[in-house]
Amino acid sequence: MNSDRILGFALIGIGGVLLLGTLTGVGGEMIPGLIGLGFLAAYVRTRSYGFLVPAGILTGLGVGIVLAGRGVAGDIVPLGLGVGFLSIAVIGRLGDADWPGWWWPLIPGGILTTVGTVGLADTWDVGRYVVPAALILVGASLVLRRSGDRSADHDPSRDQPPRPATRH
Repeated sequence: MNSDRILGFALIGIGGVLLLGTLTGVGGEMIPGLIGLGFLAAYVRTRSYGFLVPAGILTGLGVGIVLAGRGVAGDIVPLGLGVGFLSIAVIGRLGDADWPGWWWPLIPGGILTTVGTVGLADTWDVGRYVVPAALILVGASLVLRRSGDRSADHDPSRDQPPRPATRH
């Protein structure tokens, strides 16, 4: 991509952010989320996992920051960040099913989502949300799991009869 196109996209992005801020009344708190969406667009274009990680983290964090700025009570920022990490695992799994390290974002995502959800327990009737969300996450993990992942102990070479020994 030449430098004129890069500058053009940057100007469009800056103008869009300024216009969106003017129309919605949301200020600088939307910047992390918008940067994350930029990384998501780069991931969609290139399928490079290096763009997906900051896309999930910054978009989730940005959504949490905007919601907190709009008065959503509770620990919405860690919840947004946790969901951002979880989205890395889901999108990564859907985009490149053969990548063996797809699961790592589930660890920080699970911890942050749990912290955020527990923090919301004092504010919201969380039980109405946690149970359906947990069912969705467990169901998604089952759907995304490949058939070969069901039994890590299964060795396909054991399915073949042993070969007779040959002597030379």
